[in-house]
Amino acid sequence: MDFLQLSDGHIWFRIFLTLGVFVGFAFAARTVYWLLRYVAAGDGSLRFDQIPTRVKGIITEVIGQARVIAEPAGMVHLFIFWGFLVLQLETLEYIIRGIFWDFHWSAFTGQAAYNGMLFLQDIFGALVLIAVVVAAIRRYVVRPKHSLQSLDGAVILALIGALMISKFVAHGAEIAFLEPQYLPWDAQWTPFTLLTSHIFTAFGASPESEGMFWIFHVSYWIHIAIVVAFANYIPFGKHLHLIGAIPNIFFRKLEPHGAVYPLDMEDETAESFGAATVEDLNWKQLLDTYACTECGRCEHYCPAYNTGKALNPMMIIHNIKEHLREKGAATLKNKNSEAAEEYPPLAGGIITNEELWACTTCGACVTNCPVYIEHVDTIIDMRRYLALMKSDFSPEVGRTFRNMENNSNPWGISSSYRADWAEGLDIPLMSELSEAPEYLFFVGCAGSFDDRQKKVTQSFARILKAADISFAILGPEEACTGDPARRIGNEYLYWMLATQNIETLKSYDVTKIITTCPHCFHTIGKEYPQLGGNYEVIHHTALLNDLIRLGRIKLKPSATMKVTYHDSCYIGRWDKSYDNPRDVLQSVPGVIMQEMDLNKKQAFCCGAGGGRMWMEETRGKRVNIERTDQALATKPDAIAVNCPFCLTMFDDGLKNRGADKVKLLDLAEIIAENLVEDEGDDSQTPAAAE
Repeated sequence: MDFLQLSDGHIWFRIFLTLGVFVGFAFAARTVYWLLRYVAAGDGSLRFDQIPTRVKGIITEVIGQARVIAEPAGMVHLFIFWGFLVLQLETLEYIIRGIFWDFHWSAFTGQAAYNGMLFLQDIFGALVLIAVVVAAIRRYVVRPKHSLQSLDGAVILALIGALMISKFVAHGAEIAFLEPQYLPWDAQWTPFTLLTSHIFTAFGASPESEGMFWIFHVSYWIHIAIVVAFANYIPFGKHLHLIGAIPNIFFRKLEPHGAVYPLDMEDETAESFGAATVEDLNWKQLLDTYACTECGRCEHYCPAYNTGKALNPMMIIHNIKEHLREKGAATLKNKNSEAAEEYPPLAGGIITNEELWACTTCGACVTNCPVYIEHVDTIIDMRRYLALMKSDFSPEVGRTFRNMENNSNPWGISSSYRADWAEGLDIPLMSELSEAPEYLFFVGCAGSFDDRQKKVTQSFARILKAADISFAILGPEEACTGDPARRIGNEYLYWMLATQNIETLKSYDVTKIITTCPHCFHTIGKEYPQLGGNYEVIHHTALLNDLIRLGRIKLKPSATMKVTYHDSCYIGRWDKSYDNPRDVLQSVPGVIMQEMDLNKKQAFCCGAGGGRMWMEETRGKRVNIERTDQALATKPDAIAVNCPFCLTMFDDGLKNRGADKVKLLDLAEIIAENLVEDEGDDSQTPAAAE
């Protein structure tokens, strides 16, 4: 019996099966079409700006799997993904052979290249099979905390494993059945397939064996059937990311990292603000839901989730996806627009208030997501609806809004007191100068009004003066940047405060701004440009490092002090500035740096971001207590921070834990304490400094 000499019955059976393959792919294409139609219901236009940057992202993040392999488990996915790529030509050859039985790519590539291609396919097939086994053991035997043990995941692993096994069986049977001279490739180039054929031979198979003939054909069609089944199953499970991930990475937001989507608060035609329904999200936010791999990294690093809050960023994306599919099918696919009224709202319905208000906007989910999902923007859009359209927020948030509206700061203290911290320090106001200084020191609300943070402000001002930096402050003319209002969802209040500040800065021709607050740094530098305010904004950690490196300030040795440093979210993850603060600390003789287990990109939030500074925390363990415990685990003499919110949260955490002997210091205080302010200062020894 010859592979190429099939009976008429066999030929018609093969034609029938081939038609079934194309029908199966047609069903899969129809499903994907409607999924994309649901995404297209979102607002916004396609992003084709900065094409080189977007293409680079595809190369590094899709082909190179850069974020995926940042975690050890990602190597398993890397092998499966690359196997998926390498084996596509083999799969296509299988499908073509359903019509043209004697087809092989060697007709186009030449025999040598074809052998090389089969060698790669053989090696990667084995690697994929090994990776599937490892993934199954990890997920269902080892069961790490944030790994999902879902039926969907098990089905996918089983299908991938079955694909590889059927591939090896089919090709192994082909080798065992055909004489070497009739084999369309050199079997020595497919070592794992050759091993399979040896297994068949060991059980008595031989060339011209009818059993091998049927083993080949059955396994061949099983392989094709699995491919078709896979194509139809993917759109319904978590492996929808095979369709959504690549475009999601290509169309990722390239605006300054962490800058949220703006709203046009001057649009008089707008009937609603924020995401009340799933259609109110933009198309990229909807595409995010298809891209999600459900890898669990977002929940693994989420401070809210890990302290027992209702928020799970992965489940927010998952629930939006399920809601989008269900509502899209009813309203678009079935053309029943009235059905939309039957669905609960997205904000406060599909996604509960408790989930939304628990977010600290720390960015751990966004930064660690391998497919660039924008969890924080989506959460803030839903908060906007609750805040602007429903006034659905806690009483303490309401008080914070009123304080910001009436006195331009969350504490509600009169702006006339903004410059009181500078009394006796001979620091000029911008209004007092005839010529603009090099820098505006934007002090911020905490630096102006919070008694503890005032000490940081004063320390930093001393450093600026010692370095002979030309600077001034706005004093009573300074207003809150609007960061808390924007991240809580009150975009109108943010817009009001931001435009007020921009007009003030414009009146003084300000171009360079220094600040000790990461939230001021982030908002003015990355979000004011959305309103036409473009400035060079420098956080004090970067300036301190420059001043020390350039010799503009000199430091005396400190008493030996073990210091653990906390990465604030808006300087760390959102600005990717990890080296500046560490360089500053290490420049002080006597300071011994020691890292917490969760640091830099994976640092745990203090719990105050996203407006949480002004909200009560009643569920689970307090985020700041958890982070304080992580810091105390290093047994430090001092905890160093670079943010007024972090300072407040750690101060509360240390008091809660009774750790009175542990110092809590901003980097500016450490530098100011060890500053050589004039040449006559001979306090050059640790003993003298102590």
